[in-house]
Amino acid sequence: MWPGACHRTQPPPESSDPTESTTNPPAAAGAPQRFEVIDVEDSGDRWLFVEKMREGAAGGWATGSFDRTRNKLEIKTRDVGQFALHLDRVPINWDKLVVLSIDGKNSELRRRESSRLHIQLDDYGQWRVIEP
Repeated sequence: MWPGACHRTQPPPESSDPTESTTNPPAAAGAPQRFEVIDVEDSGDRWLFVEKMREGAAGGWATGSFDRTRNKLEIKTRDVGQFALHLDRVPINWDKLVVLSIDGKNSELRRRESSRLHIQLDDYGQWRVIEP
């Protein structure tokens, strides 16, 4: 797998026991979003990691790609509340404009002290960089 690759997380397997629940009940309408923390294994070549899923989601995923010619990171998510990017594993040219696209919304990405960014969905549905 090339250095800019990432893996897709899979929803939890369905249980054969109908009394055993593998998901949390859905949140009430208007209730603040809560997130479920999931374990992340670091394989060394991955640069995108789902850290939290939305509570009540049967499973979430995030996929990412990097277009070197456009210097653009593109992330697509479903039922994800927080993810991390390991930017030192992506061949970004910091001398040019870096575009970060999350679920179709483009932003400029600027270099930071830390090469690991944690990005969380806020209560208003906007992705925000948070401090670890």
